[in-house]
Amino acid sequence: MKKGILLSLVAVMFVGVIIFAIWYINEDGKIRVGSREAFVPYNSALVVNVNAGARLPAAVDSVFAQDIQVFRRKLLMRVVDTLRNQGFVMSKPYALAARVEGKSDIRLLYVLDHKDVLSRNEMAEFLNQAFAEGNEEVRKYDHHKIYTLKQGNEEVYFTICGGILLVSDSDLYIEDGLKQFDLVESGENIKPHYQNLTKYFSADAGINVFLNSSAFTEILPLYVQVKKLFPHLDITRFFKWGALDGELNQQGICLNGFMCYDGLELSYMRTLQQQQARESTIEGVIPSHIMSLGMLNLNDLSAYFAGLENYRYSVGLKEDVAARKRQFLKMFGEEREEEMRSLLQGEFAVVDFPFQEADRERDGLVVVSLKSGGLCQMLIDKMMKSYAHLNGQDVKDYQRRYSIDREKAFSYYRFPAEDLAAVYWGYLFEGIQNRYVMVEDNYLIFASSEEGVKNFIKAYVHSDFIKDAEWYRNLRRKLSGKCNLSYFAKTADVLPFYKSLLVENKRDSLGSWVKGFSVFPTFALQWSNEGKLLYHTFLLSTEEAKNDVRPSVLWQTKVDARVSMKPIPVINYVTGEREVLVQDDSNQVYLINDAGRILWKISVEGRINSEIYQIDVLKNGKLQYLFSTAVKMYLIDRNGDAVDRFPVTFQEKCEQGITMFDYDHNRDYRIFAPCADQKVYLYGQDGRLVDGWEARKTDKPIVTKVEHYRLSDKDYIVFADRYRLYILDRRGQERVRVSSVFDLKEQTDIYEAKRGGESVFVFAGRDGVVNMVNLVGKVDTFHLALNSGKWQMNVADVVGDGTDQCILTDGNRLSVYRMNGKLLYEKDVDAQSLDYPYVYRFSASDIRVGLTDREQEQMLLLDADGNLSNGFPISGDSPFSIVFFGNDGFFLFAGANNGTVIKYKVQR
Repeated sequence: MKKGILLSLVAVMFVGVIIFAIWYINEDGKIRVGSREAFVPYNSALVVNVNAGARLPAAVDSVFAQDIQVFRRKLLMRVVDTLRNQGFVMSKPYALAARVEGKSDIRLLYVLDHKDVLSRNEMAEFLNQAFAEGNEEVRKYDHHKIYTLKQGNEEVYFTICGGILLVSDSDLYIEDGLKQFDLVESGENIKPHYQNLTKYFSADAGINVFLNSSAFTEILPLYVQVKKLFPHLDITRFFKWGALDGELNQQGICLNGFMCYDGLELSYMRTLQQQQARESTIEGVIPSHIMSLGMLNLNDLSAYFAGLENYRYSVGLKEDVAARKRQFLKMFGEEREEEMRSLLQGEFAVVDFPFQEADRERDGLVVVSLKSGGLCQMLIDKMMKSYAHLNGQDVKDYQRRYSIDREKAFSYYRFPAEDLAAVYWGYLFEGIQNRYVMVEDNYLIFASSEEGVKNFIKAYVHSDFIKDAEWYRNLRRKLSGKCNLSYFAKTADVLPFYKSLLVENKRDSLGSWVKGFSVFPTFALQWSNEGKLLYHTFLLSTEEAKNDVRPSVLWQTKVDARVSMKPIPVINYVTGEREVLVQDDSNQVYLINDAGRILWKISVEGRINSEIYQIDVLKNGKLQYLFSTAVKMYLIDRNGDAVDRFPVTFQEKCEQGITMFDYDHNRDYRIFAPCADQKVYLYGQDGRLVDGWEARKTDKPIVTKVEHYRLSDKDYIVFADRYRLYILDRRGQERVRVSSVFDLKEQTDIYEAKRGGESVFVFAGRDGVVNMVNLVGKVDTFHLALNSGKWQMNVADVVGDGTDQCILTDGNRLSVYRMNGKLLYEKDVDAQSLDYPYVYRFSASDIRVGLTDREQEQMLLLDADGNLSNGFPISGDSPFSIVFFGNDGFFLFAGANNGTVIKYKVQR
């Protein structure tokens, strides 16, 4: 929200100073309490203590190297660098202070520990020789000497006192530092700013940062158009001082500490004075595809609104607000503010969608948590009816509807009070125009545009929320679970907005710095009230998050748990549209329509272990879904209801899953179930056992599904136990006797393939032996080269030459073998553990292999030569299905992010 934007801009400013200050430091030195602090003038706007161990992240070093080199060419920095390089001063710890002199000149003061290698006179002689060609220029200030170094138009001043070397580009700054030291030494009272606040610092932190009120009142307006940012708030009066510890590591920069607003009558922060930090839940309905999110969390609404009224009185806004509220009373009726306030839960969110530089207007949402969404909907209806009556119109003139699909639509209003949230609840909420309003569940939503309304609705329908976005989770877990104010942002998206807020004559000079902050992909801010202080955390993260805003994503729908199977496209027999059936790890089965809305979900007993067959049991064109778990067989209609006597409980567990066949393509379905009692059961489409099936019990537990093939006008029913292959006819009698003994895995697939013009049944043994059995029972074999015991094999024609090959995944390796055992190619893929190699036929000459690496949560699509297809890899943690549309591309359905079903549109 705006307050978050404010502090992030301030933080960007002083983090920049920090980066300059510690670019060239190394590991030596130990802090000496009470030395440098005595020389820092109380009127310094910003002070940075750089302690032992402070070092910028390598990524930050690289990005800002050129800008820092430009800064280091200045005379001030060359003097300080030379002193360090010669070993005349401690490299660290040291202090760097900054303040404004004149109207807009920012001056710096370095406070360095003198190593006593050279005397004061020797130091002055050395610096004069190095930078002033031996022309010493010195003057006295009380009992101190201040030396001047000149090169061209640049001047640098230094002095040595009490074991401390002061170096500055302002002689007045040096004088104030000496004066401050003399007052401390004499025991006189000084203004209680910097030195008295060091109690808030930790010597173990990489850096300590002090912000004086002038950091906001003097420095901030030099760079930021403060009135453009907050027309009704004086952001320069938010804080009196801040004392922060900074941690620098390879994960980013984090600043923790206290910001004080005590004694500032014009500070908006006083509205939080009686609040207690608490956990937020509103993130559970915020869309994931956003630029930034600000959240206000209040545990005492009465205290907040009392503080808001006091603030408005103090800054002279009370009458303006009262006048606007009287207009609202005329528009909407009496007591509407009180009615709405009584429904508030205390959680508010301001959402920004990506900034559009063309119109320079923020597009986003204000989302408010409610005690009762039903009562709030009634209130909004009353308000709109009152307004319509006032204008001689029908309330229907303001109503809008958005249809998510053919069956589900959402209603909302065109709202006439674009500043209602800001007037009722504070100017934290201005900037997002309240042009549209809706109530959904227990949330009130104001949107600046109809597109914003639609974005919220689509995210709500698909359960595509920010709490599940990786970049947000990465930040969230590094911060406190409780706070009053927080702000989260994707840096690359918000930088154009920040740049638009810069003072015009600073945009070019700061442009590279603003761009450079993209080295921090995300950042976050938190404030929690503690008395009359706010505990502050500002995190600039260098951690790269996987791309949550995926290219060509048509929709994302959240389910209850991680997707446990390949999403299966099915046909809506009413509309002809593609829908998706999928199961999650909690054994919930979902039907998701073409718009990504969950039509129904049902709980089944166990994980689906078969294909999902779409069949027409009643032969009336209405399709049902047939599948199995280890204990039951299900037949579900399109409404999610069980058909007739289904589900059917198996005689014994069916671990391999059912297979279904329509022998004569007359919708007279036959269903095979290989069970744990070593029997294959044959069911009809009514769920009853079929008479006439006489298959004998197998010798050992069955390790394959039952397959059916029609070859040379004969039916072959094929399956295997651990050591034996069975080839039967339709009645269960042995059609082909296979005498060879095999050694098969507990989950083995049998394929029918072509080898040398003849049909063979292909399956792999436990030890990687590929077995090929022809129609008279003859067996041929060859060996796969294996790296591990986690290999998986498919059989298909991936070369497009009319013959079949064995496609093998083993760890991170993909291999393709001909049926004579010849290795066509193998490729090491950038993956940890490749899943089953699915084959997708785009055309006769374009055949690709689809792979999932669950450990790295990515999906890959490789062509016949093993090269990645355009746009891949894509984030995902389940196998994926592909549906083609025309010659230009395809739809891809997959699971991702531990519980999201995604529909992509992919161009070839």
